Amino acid sequence: CPCEHPGSPDYKELAQECSNIGTYQCGVCKCDNSHFGQQCECGRDTVQQSDKDLPDRCRPDNTTVIDCSGRGTCVCGQCDCDTRINPEQKISGSFCECDNYSCDRHNGLLCSGPDHGECVCGKCECVTGWTGSACDCRATNDTCIPPGGGEICSGRGVCECGMCKCDQDDKGHYSGRYCDKCPTCPGRCKEFKDCVQCLVYKTGPLTPEECASNCTFELTVVDVVEDREDLDENFCAYYDEDDCRFAYVYSYDEKGKIVIKAQKERECPPQVYVLGIVLGVIGAIVLIGLALLLLWKLITTIHDRREFAKFEKERSMAKWDTGENPIYKQATSTFKNPTYAGK
Repeated sequence: CPCEHPGSPDYKELAQECSNIGTYQCGVCKCDNSHFGQQCECGRDTVQQSDKDLPDRCRPDNTTVIDCSGRGTCVCGQCDCDTRINPEQKISGSFCECDNYSCDRHNGLLCSGPDHGECVCGKCECVTGWTGSACDCRATNDTCIPPGGGEICSGRGVCECGMCKCDQDDKGHYSGRYCDKCPTCPGRCKEFKDCVQCLVYKTGPLTPEECASNCTFELTVVDVVEDREDLDENFCAYYDEDDCRFAYVYSYDEKGKIVIKAQKERECPPQVYVLGIVLGVIGAIVLIGLALLLLWKLITTIHDRREFAKFEKERSMAKWDTGENPIYKQATSTFKNPTYAGK
């Protein structure tokens, strides 16, 4: 072909297209004996492998056909990783498999910020005192220990990222900040019941002397107490001898002492006035009886008036025969004495 010989426009020696090393012939680089590659970019003294096997050196294993993890270019059997627009974001690794920007974030910060850790090859490497995938968890368990000391998560859970993950098993379903709540477990509600009754409502089985000697914990009276999971309080509610409901919550202060909050007023059912109900029922029965009696009287009066009017109408329309009864005889008889002279 003419393009293979000097003088042809498609023939260039030491061509820029061939890394200023080879000859550009007919659109293809012809390299010297010490170089190879499509642009003569590879030196045989640095790459001891055939041109056919070079792409395999840019792949971690035979399970993929993507060179340099899809984030770089395979040059002479080596990955040349891409450059990001943000100069602080770097792609690295033999196969461009690592970077310093794809780690987990917390509150929008990579690895929770430089004070917590740094992103190395897609994973956060945390500084001392921090742990977690985003270095957002304290390495200490102090926040999982109840005030006043004790076991981590009250011995009913594990501390993860500075918070208790409570046990959920056949022994009970625990909850609360320190796994100290268990709705399905017997708590200390009954223990404080009598004291709350005598201190707040002046009721219950305890005498004033027993109340003063046995009920020495801190108690606060509040308007309303609620059963809330977000508070470290244990909710208790009972019904007393008056069928009134009273409620209170107990918790622990920083020194581990009992603190109780009791509801100010009991919730009692509305009072029922039995005498008023009985009198009302009797009165209703009497009124219903009188109403029925008046109704009966009204109906009978109307019926009698209609019958009487019917009778009068029939009587006025009747025609009586005035003939004499043949068997009727006068009650008196007249006799004349023939010898009577009129005197």
